[in-house]
Amino acid sequence: MLAICFATLIQGYVPPRIEYRPDGPVIEVRVERKGVFEITTDPKASPKTVDHILRLVRDGFYNQQRVHRVEWWVTQWGAPASKDKPIDSMEVLSGGSGKQLEFEESSVDYLRGVCGIASTGLQVGGDSQIFILKHDYERLWRSYAVLGKVTKGMDVVDSIHKGDRILSMKVK
Repeated sequence: MLAICFATLIQGYVPPRIEYRPDGPVIEVRVERKGVFEITTDPKASPKTVDHILRLVRDGFYNQQRVHRVEWWVTQWGAPASKDKPIDSMEVLSGGSGKQLEFEESSVDYLRGVCGIASTGLQVGGDSQIFILKHDYERLWRSYAVLGKVTKGMDVVDSIHKGDRILSMKVK
């Protein structure tokens, strides 16, 4: 029996995944010329992070910002300088609201649609930059605070390009 279990591990056994279904407040994101998508937040996984982001959304912090990072696996925004500074400037790439959060670890699998908070490194608290995974990227597991998951409009996220403008974000 032990030999069978060991052989299974060597062959790359991956335990079954539990479907991630956050159930916190929903954030509606309206992207210029693209449409609307929704992020269902997860205050159980990252209560301080979700509270911070919801406050920023309610204050209009994200309105008129541009998306500054789009790669095959991720889309990211959340720097106020993106409204009017060159999209590749350091102010945009490293900017935020000015409030550094403590890192909140969670056991959420980093799969397509999961939203997290970007930071300067693994297991470092972030601020206001939100990322959405467009593909599974499990190596991020337990490395970034989880905000929630895109539960509507993932096709809109897939259509976003660098420089596209977030017209508005609101808590529904």
